[in-house]
Amino acid sequence: MKYALIVAAMIEKNGWYLFGKKSKDIDPYPNCWLIIGGKVYPEKETLEASLQREIKEEANIEVKDIKKIGFDEDYRVRKGEMTHLIFLIYSVKYKSGEVKPGDDIEKLKWVKKSAIKKLKLAPPTIKLLKYLRWI
Repeated sequence: MKYALIVAAMIEKNGWYLFGKKSKDIDPYPNCWLIIGGKVYPEKETLEASLQREIKEEANIEVKDIKKIGFDEDYRVRKGEMTHLIFLIYSVKYKSGEVKPGDDIEKLKWVKKSAIKKLKLAPPTIKLLKYLRWI
């Protein structure tokens, strides 16, 4: 079994939160809305540097005020192999840039907290939002 260390963030801008939607062909969590993040390369960068890189790659923005929220895990088949996903979750504030989907994100959307539950969310995002008591 493989493993992947993932950083992800609740990105907030004036009371709105950024979610990205994966395309129907991209694992894990195809065709679902999720918080922005991606794989950590610990031999090359710190966790915060990984988070900032992933947010730039997937949403084309810069963030600030990085704070740790917690961690979680999931098991998914990725590229045909069972993978243990380990999530390190952060809270950040939007700093600058024009939101534009990139990397493996098909769409991006700013959502009010009250409307988040209307999205088809990825399972780890659902767990996080339940933990935060948002849904």
